[in-house]
Amino acid sequence: MTKTAKTFLILEIISFISLIILSFFAQPQADDFGFANSLNKFDWLGSQINWYKTWFGRFSSTMLIISGLYVDFTILCKVFPILILSGYLFAFYLISGKLFVEIPNLLRWILAFSFMFLFVSEMPSLSQGVYWFTAAATYAVANILMIIFFALFDSFHKTTGYIALILSGVFIIGSNETAMLVLMVFVCAELLINIKEKKLWLILAIFAACSLIVALSPGNTLRSQMFEQNHNLLVAVLKSSKTMILLITKWLCNPLLWIVMALFIYLRAKFKLKIVTTNIKSGIIIFFMLFLIFCTLFPAFWSVNGRPPERALNTSYLIFLFLVVYSVCFGKIGGFMEKAMNKKLFLSVLSGWLIVNIYIGSLDLPQRKDFSFYLKHPREAAHFILISTNQNNWIDVYADLFSGKAANYRKTMLEREEKIKNYKGGLICLPKAEKIPRSIIYQDLTEDSGQWINKVFAEYHHLEKVALCEK
Repeated sequence: MTKTAKTFLILEIISFISLIILSFFAQPQADDFGFANSLNKFDWLGSQINWYKTWFGRFSSTMLIISGLYVDFTILCKVFPILILSGYLFAFYLISGKLFVEIPNLLRWILAFSFMFLFVSEMPSLSQGVYWFTAAATYAVANILMIIFFALFDSFHKTTGYIALILSGVFIIGSNETAMLVLMVFVCAELLINIKEKKLWLILAIFAACSLIVALSPGNTLRSQMFEQNHNLLVAVLKSSKTMILLITKWLCNPLLWIVMALFIYLRAKFKLKIVTTNIKSGIIIFFMLFLIFCTLFPAFWSVNGRPPERALNTSYLIFLFLVVYSVCFGKIGGFMEKAMNKKLFLSVLSGWLIVNIYIGSLDLPQRKDFSFYLKHPREAAHFILISTNQNNWIDVYADLFSGKAANYRKTMLEREEKIKNYKGGLICLPKAEKIPRSIIYQDLTEDSGQWINKVFAEYHHLEKVALCEK
């Protein structure tokens, strides 16, 4: 293995270890307390039935969340992120073996760590995708299983592989609506290619039945009544398309994406790796992957007429990554990069990117202003573009870990626990964190005791009212 690959692999492993370390600072938040309250009220089965009747039709992720809540929060919120990170790495390792013919095992791990490095870099929400238990159990587990499902799909001719695909597919469908739609579209596309394959028809029938269980939930009807102008097909299609274009444009501007792609091309040429080919035209596959990204956005615009939450957009970005890798492998971009690629250029660009991000990590993202302001102040415009374009999750990871944000937040949480132990009734004022570690915390308590997150927190701890205070 070349020194360039070794250098980058060491950087990726160090980054992965940093993510693991951050797991020990994770805390319960938001819906974690709501699900825990439901479990206390209705027990294991009753809680799942209650969620199905009153909020959504998800069954497998709900089962996973409620089952996980039997573990103490102090353990669960720290162990589960480690499982998610390890699950993603293993899934990327599996899918890497499907890209090349007879790829060495060590190179598969390099590709797996590179996928992980890229995924974390521009993931729409790292906190919701890894460190928030409820969101990770709902979306991240489904993402991991989808990668494994796609990687092992060609094994459906074997009995064990076939059963494994069905079980994992049922879990994916019951996890969230986004994953459900992506999986159903994928299976339908495979049927168009192998329309006479009876096993695929059985898979489709089982998955369709599970999808109906999700779609026909009384909770879906009740929740949809809270939102106006939903279930408008034309509006949902237009908004999904517009959002997809904006997201893809933003993600393509990530410098780290092209740095890793350059490494990818360099390794392919250096070790003369043969790409796994297919009879399907590359243009059709690229269009299909774009359609899958569209499918990740459509459910939210259709059901609630609103932008998907960032935890759902993590799935969109995951598909985008595979789209870029495929396009680089089979498109002219890869050939151009291979001709221009050399070790000195790669290390120079990587070093420059690291220096820029170390500088940006010391700055706060400036507040967005009107377009007219930037026209009059080009220097401010350049400053905003420089920071916002290079802003990525790795800046937050290292800032939260090494600046002490994560440690200070845990200290604040211990102070809150001490105050709760001495609670005597009425409104309890808990200390407010100086700075929120963005990489691991999605939503903290607020200064308003009437906010829903404050209410579920108070109910969980048997408090009358709770709010955050400066002192």
